[in-house]
Amino acid sequence: MTNKIMNWHINLINKVQNYTGFSNYQIIWLSFLEGLIIGILIGYYVLK
Repeated sequence: MTNKIMNWHINLINKVQNYTGFSNYQIIWLSFLEGLIIGILIGYYVLK
């Protein structure tokens, strides 16, 4: 089960990289920024 999910995720990332032309480093930064923005939004609405 774990290997199936991991392979699916790797294939999805490869498809996104081929579509956008982003490097691994750029994908990592985009993921970090996405998590940061989502975390800020959740924190804002929970603490509101």
